[in-house]
Amino acid sequence: MRGDIVDRADAAERLVGYDDKPEHERSVVNRVINIVVCAPIIGRNLDPIRAVDASLHVIDGNDAFIAYQRAHKTQDTSAIRAADLEMHELLAQAEVLCMMYPMVATAAAQAPNLRWLHHTQAGVSNLWAADVWKRPEIIITSGRGHVRPTAIAEYCIAAALSFSRGLHDGYLDKREGRLDVSHYAPQRVAGATMGVIGLGGIGKEVARLSKALGMRVVATRRSVAAVEHDTDGADLLLPAAELSQLAAESDFIAVCTALTHETQAFLDSDFFSATTRRPLIVNISRGEVIDEDALLAALEQEQLRGAVLDVYAGELDARPPRRELLLQDNILLTPHISGMGLRDDPAFMALFCENLRRYTNDEPLLNLVDRDRGY
Repeated sequence: MRGDIVDRADAAERLVGYDDKPEHERSVVNRVINIVVCAPIIGRNLDPIRAVDASLHVIDGNDAFIAYQRAHKTQDTSAIRAADLEMHELLAQAEVLCMMYPMVATAAAQAPNLRWLHHTQAGVSNLWAADVWKRPEIIITSGRGHVRPTAIAEYCIAAALSFSRGLHDGYLDKREGRLDVSHYAPQRVAGATMGVIGLGGIGKEVARLSKALGMRVVATRRSVAAVEHDTDGADLLLPAAELSQLAAESDFIAVCTALTHETQAFLDSDFFSATTRRPLIVNISRGEVIDEDALLAALEQEQLRGAVLDVYAGELDARPPRRELLLQDNILLTPHISGMGLRDDPAFMALFCENLRRYTNDEPLLNLVDRDRGY
């Protein structure tokens, strides 16, 4: 798992006699591991990282990362050149890199000693276009299941309550400047069924909060081969191939699955045609998991009650949402805010520090990304 020493000159005073030892006697704790942090989201105080192990040399790249992203949004070639140079000098030192979204696309090429990338975000589809994705010798871990799952689950529940209890209708009436009770159709959430596509870290929180409101929970999970009952908050857990059953039984559907090549546009016309209860669909995953043409058609055909979308196709490429999503009254679109609500979230730092402890002790890392599966 480990490479040779990253910067022998810098570490020479602390590594007396290291180079004289046979390779098999060299210990992880007897060398310096260069950690480059380009993730302001984990917090500005990097002392918890330094405290993990004496072998760690922590390099704070947060300001450089912010400057790099800011420069590349401008047309200022001198600012871009300066930011690129500073980022290159940082990456050239890294054995371990902690980087948030958006990923530096050429990080692997600029970091010849890189052994492990920790990506703070839950989804790693935003790494597909980066060169690190094509370098299988570089370990990748993610924030999957640790990135504010309760906050995101609250968003799903809030969406369900807004549409079921008439709050969204009230918003539309206010916009029109009148009240018209004729289009209200309040629905109780107690006794209704919440469908959870992807019973992972976020999905389990959606299930937990749904159960607290008296809902039945039907969920899918890719790793499940046969139907299970009473698993991780789900009354009924189905294999991923049984999406049509989930569609048929759900009053609300929370899309919590990772975007992979398998899940790209997999919520299509066949899926929406399988619905029987005009469910509300809530997407906090990635916009690309839903076929947006099929979604719009399903809304037009009243197969769905509505859609609450915190994401849309092309969002991570900085493209605006298609106009039809903005014009539909029964679509509520928000700018990827479901995980917000905490100024400082210690979970980001805690996960990275735990994995660093494991890394220095040659233990298996948490949230190891399987490139073939895509998460």
